[in-house]
Amino acid sequence: MTKKSTITFNTAATTVLLGLFATSNAFNGVGNSVTSHHKLHRPNAFHGQRCAHVLPGICHNHVSSQSKTRMQSSIPNVEESSAATNDVKDSQMSYPLSEISQQQQQLRKEQFTPFQKAARAAPIVTAISYILNPQPLDSAVANVWSLIYNFPAQNPIFEADVAVFGFFLWITLFSSLHLFLGPEQTKQSRLDGKMPVDPLSWVRVENWYTWFNPIVSYIGSIWIYLHFHERAPIPEVAPTFGVLAVEVLFGIWLYDLCFFPIHYMMHRTNVGSVRRVHGYHHRASHTLNSLETVQHSYIDGFLQVFVNIMVQQISPFGGAKHTLSRLLHNIGVTYLLSEAHSGYNLPWMSHNVFPEILGGAPRHEAHHHNGRVYYQQYFKYLDDFFGFTEDDDGIKVMAMKEEKKSEVAQSSKA
Repeated sequence: MTKKSTITFNTAATTVLLGLFATSNAFNGVGNSVTSHHKLHRPNAFHGQRCAHVLPGICHNHVSSQSKTRMQSSIPNVEESSAATNDVKDSQMSYPLSEISQQQQQLRKEQFTPFQKAARAAPIVTAISYILNPQPLDSAVANVWSLIYNFPAQNPIFEADVAVFGFFLWITLFSSLHLFLGPEQTKQSRLDGKMPVDPLSWVRVENWYTWFNPIVSYIGSIWIYLHFHERAPIPEVAPTFGVLAVEVLFGIWLYDLCFFPIHYMMHRTNVGSVRRVHGYHHRASHTLNSLETVQHSYIDGFLQVFVNIMVQQISPFGGAKHTLSRLLHNIGVTYLLSEAHSGYNLPWMSHNVFPEILGGAPRHEAHHHNGRVYYQQYFKYLDDFFGFTEDDDGIKVMAMKEEKKSEVAQSSKA
C-alpha cells in the first residue's frame, strides 16, 4: 500500500486539529459535566491526619474549600480540574484495606461456579484439541480471514475502525447493563453496592463531546501516522490458529508491560504538569462507569495509542504481526479496558474467571481512587512484585511517610 493510496495530509491534519480543538474545548468548559460527582464513601482509618493520593503530592490536611467547590462545577479548565481532582480524591480514599480488596479476597476463597470452571478449562481444552487435530481451527481462521481480506482489510484505517467499534460496543454494553439486570441485581453487581451514576450520559445531545472528542482525536492521529508511515502489505494467507492465538495473547501482555512504567510515572513523578495530564482521567469521584475508559487528555491518549501501535508491530515469531491478530488484539484490549472502568463485579468478568493473573475492575477501581496502587492495566504480577497493592502494612507505612513529610514541611515554614 503506497502513500498515494492513503488519506492526504491536509485532510488528516484538519481532522486531528478538529479533534484537538474539541478536546481542548472539553477541558475549558464546553458542555455539561459527564457525570455528577457523588463521593464514594469508604472506611477511613487515617481520616484527618494521613494521606492516600490519587496523584501524590497533596495532603489531606491541605485540602482547600476552594478546591472542593471547583469539583462541583461542570468540567473546569485543565489546571483547575487537576488540582481539584487530586485534593478531593485524597480526602476520601485513605483506608487500609478497601472494600474492593476485601471483595476480591472473598472471591478467591469461594469455589468457582460451573460457568467459571468451563471458562477456565476452555483454553486448555482448545489447546489440546488443536495439538491433536489443527485442521478444523485452522480452516475456521482461514475462512474468517478470506471474508475480511476481500474488502474491509484493504481500508487503510480499518484497524482503527475496529478499535473504535470495540470501544463503542463494550462501553455500550457496560453502560446499559443496569437496564437488563434491574435495580436490585445491579446494586448487588456494583463494586459500591449502588446504582451507577448517570451511565448513559454520553447518549444525551449536550454531552456530544464525550464520544466525539475521543473518536476524532484517535482516527485523526491514525491518519497522520499512516501519512508518515507506509502501511505494510496485507498478507493474503491466513495465519494458523496457533499463530493467531499466540500473537494476540502476546500483544495484550506486551502492551500491559510497556504501559506500566508510563502509567507509574504519570502518578509518581514530581513534575506537576505530567501529573495534571493524567489527572483529567481521574476526575470522577464516584464509582466508575465504562465511559471513563476514553475520557482523558490528548497527550494521555496519545501515549496509550503510541504504545499500542508499537506493540502491534511485534510478533513473538519474528517478522510482521498478522493483520488478523492485530484486529483481534484491538477487540481484546478495548474490552479489557472497558471492563476495568465499568464499576461492575460480575461472575463472567476477567478478574473472577482468572483471579490468579488478572486484576480487572476491582483493582482498577481502587487505583482510580488511590493512585499509589495498581498501575497495571490488566495483569497483576508487576503490582504484586513491586508492592503496589492495598495490603494493610503497605498503606500504613505509606501514610506514616507522608505524615512525616508534612511535619517536616510545616516545621521548615515555621
